[in-house]
Amino acid sequence: VGASASTDGLSVSAYAVASKAAPMLELLAEIARGPSFPEKEVALAKANALQGLKAAEAQPGYRAERAMLTAVYGDHPYARTQPTEASINAITREQLKAAYVARLRPDRALLVITGRIEEARAFELAESAFADWKATGKAPKETPPPTAKFEPTFVHLDRPGSVQSSLRIGRPAIAATHPDYIPLRLTSTLLGGGFSSRLMQNLREDKGYTYGAGVGLRAQAVGGGLIGSADVRNEVTGASVGEFEAEFKKLGSEPVSARELDMNKRYVAGGYLISNQLQGAVAGTLAANWLIGLPPEFLGEFVPKIREVDASQVQAMGKKYFDPAQQSIVVVGDKAVLDQLKDYGKFETTK
Repeated sequence: VGASASTDGLSVSAYAVASKAAPMLELLAEIARGPSFPEKEVALAKANALQGLKAAEAQPGYRAERAMLTAVYGDHPYARTQPTEASINAITREQLKAAYVARLRPDRALLVITGRIEEARAFELAESAFADWKATGKAPKETPPPTAKFEPTFVHLDRPGSVQSSLRIGRPAIAATHPDYIPLRLTSTLLGGGFSSRLMQNLREDKGYTYGAGVGLRAQAVGGGLIGSADVRNEVTGASVGEFEAEFKKLGSEPVSARELDMNKRYVAGGYLISNQLQGAVAGTLAANWLIGLPPEFLGEFVPKIREVDASQVQAMGKKYFDPAQQSIVVVGDKAVLDQLKDYGKFETTK
């Protein structure tokens, strides 16, 4: 059994052998419907969270991520997914109970059952465990879409004595239900989603600037972002930003070859199929898709739709979403690298 929170929702899960489906659902219902939040466990969770935050804050990538989320989403809730020491310390058992009542409720929930169990039996067990579950109080308001207004920002977070720079380059993108989702997903993979991607081959294999460089599409329920990243040596900080921008321009100005397009289609489709081989993974994908507004049919539609993307669509995605002039840039590193960044924007230094 387990539970987790994502940007768009909460998930509670349980796994068991098929013969134990009934008691498994009873246990899942007990967890979902009656959490007690013992004081000692709340205190332990807060202590663990504070220790985890302390370790994370020491990493330049964590600071870069926080600044980039603000640059992409502004004051939207999507920008506030990283805890702070103050926010952790402020949590009380009463707050957790109130949040549970407001958010984990049957009128806003989906139950997914996968495995070797007949449909009629699954519904019977689901009704036994959850049919009399009633929502109480008002549900939170739906998350509004991020503002359509966006101005690129350029941020330098000072890290005195650092021997490398942590880069983030990004912009707002789309919700998962947007018509561009499939072609943009393939395009971002081609550009920076794997070892054979253009950014990885350029910055790591050809230039030797970094161990890893990439860009990822974060498509959520009401908005999204395209965020690239790399940790590079101080002396090639500016050059690395330049290579990112060069790859962005190339994507929108030159058609992708049939060989590269086919390779990336097979990579995306194959990874999706492999990741959904096990029934627990299928349940997780169905639930995650539902949270971001995608229907259950999308599970079987994803691979065929990826295979339909053509070179003109990839180039169109490059022009539409990867214009260097529309990218915010965050650099965490020593002030000595600032001279290299003058051509890419007016950077504001903060701690």
